[in-house]
Amino acid sequence: MTLTRTPATPSGKTAGGIAVPRVLRLSAVLVLMLASIPLGYLVIRASGGGFDAAAAVLLREKTINMVFTTVALAILVALFSSLLGISSAWLIQRTNLPVSKLFLVLGTLTLAVPSYVSTYAWIALIPNFAGFWAAVFILTLTTSPYVLLASLAALRRIDATQEESARALGLNSVAVAKRVIWPQARPTVSASVLLAMLYVLSDFGAVSLLRVDTFTRVVHTMYKAAYDRSAAAVVAIILVLLAAILIYTEQRARGKAVAAKSGLGSIRLAPKVDLGWKKYLAASYLLAIATASIGVPIYVLVTRFISVSADINFSDLITAAISTLSAAFTGALMAMAFAIPLGILAARFRSKLSSWAEIGILLTHALPGVVIGLALVALGSNLGFLYQTLPLLAFSYAVLFLAKAVGSIRNSFARVPKVYDDISRSLGYTSWQTIRKVTIPIAAPGVITGFLLVLLTAMKELPATLMLRPTGFDTLATEIWTKTAISQYGQAAPYALLLVLVAAIPTYLLSRPDRAQPE
Repeated sequence: MTLTRTPATPSGKTAGGIAVPRVLRLSAVLVLMLASIPLGYLVIRASGGGFDAAAAVLLREKTINMVFTTVALAILVALFSSLLGISSAWLIQRTNLPVSKLFLVLGTLTLAVPSYVSTYAWIALIPNFAGFWAAVFILTLTTSPYVLLASLAALRRIDATQEESARALGLNSVAVAKRVIWPQARPTVSASVLLAMLYVLSDFGAVSLLRVDTFTRVVHTMYKAAYDRSAAAVVAIILVLLAAILIYTEQRARGKAVAAKSGLGSIRLAPKVDLGWKKYLAASYLLAIATASIGVPIYVLVTRFISVSADINFSDLITAAISTLSAAFTGALMAMAFAIPLGILAARFRSKLSSWAEIGILLTHALPGVVIGLALVALGSNLGFLYQTLPLLAFSYAVLFLAKAVGSIRNSFARVPKVYDDISRSLGYTSWQTIRKVTIPIAAPGVITGFLLVLLTAMKELPATLMLRPTGFDTLATEIWTKTAISQYGQAAPYALLLVLVAAIPTYLLSRPDRAQPE
């Protein structure tokens, strides 16, 4: 998701003076109100203990250590995931790498492996696998595909003509990369790195299994002790402030976006670089990443599955898979319904409202699932008809993954040439009619991609599902967690393997190697 600084304008008009459709503004405000429920809960709960109690929590040595641990983890994961993601994208897109489409599939399949499943696999392989650097390793593997996909998208939007012109002016390859390629790729790549850091801030499964005291693990421990929920809310607010700092820093560092292509013409991709014999080294590098991120988990899951195959209750396994798909599908639909007005607002009607909406959505994205789960538990307990129901669970998914949905929709609508809007208005269509009849049909493929991304992520969600699922409603994620929590790693393997296989379907559709690299 990309944030763009815009001049201060009235919420009803864009910086260019175009009126924002009323239905769009009202829908966006309603969605923001719904998405702000967890933040409102945090403020109310944190203020319940008074200023002195909050100050005591903030000044604890454990709190200070937790802040340093979380920040260091986020920074290191962002650095390493950037190195892996950008280098992999360049090798796949810009070189004569053998079987590059296969490496694209392998690189993106990591999205199908939840961080807690990857952690479970490495612990099963190396029993003493734990601690801070283990968390850096796992979360780097988990988040690097986001940077990979963003970098690939950025490289495919750069016209080779611009690079050829730069070389004709005497610039070498390094200067072309610095002055032509990076300024155009930076907005997309920076946004993906930001989302990777926010993912680290909100991760629960991996850091819990690896016994690393980050915000999410500490907040979960505090919430489990019912007497300390106000202190947990104070700690969660620190997490929100950290996320706000990250968002602001990314916004300032990225600066103004550089258009990759204007007009309606097609983009000519840059010719592939001939690596010579080094292409085998490059292939080995990508193979090593794929082995660590997808090979080891699949190997461990398959071997554990075979070892317990005689004891598998296939009825429970299928029921958990159906529950996972039904909850994730409902949540993804709800997320897209919420995201469409916000995405359109951000892409076509830049204003103060759209800027604040994007910031608020990203802040919500940084909240751990346990916080959103507890907020909705508090809401559901006061609304008996919602408590422990599928709609409330789906709503938690919609709030958790709204940033991903809005980001996909925003990028899809932003790529629709605005000249179509001008033509539509010249024919007498209003802004809302233009959106419905022109912009949405053209942007539909990108909207579907956003739906698949949210569906994939919702399948893997753990803490919110644990807290909000209806009675007797077990998903693959909750079954994995329940069994690993009591060290039944063999019994968890079938559920983990099936989760990876099911999640691999939307992951493959997201990468689509058959259409990703036009010749």
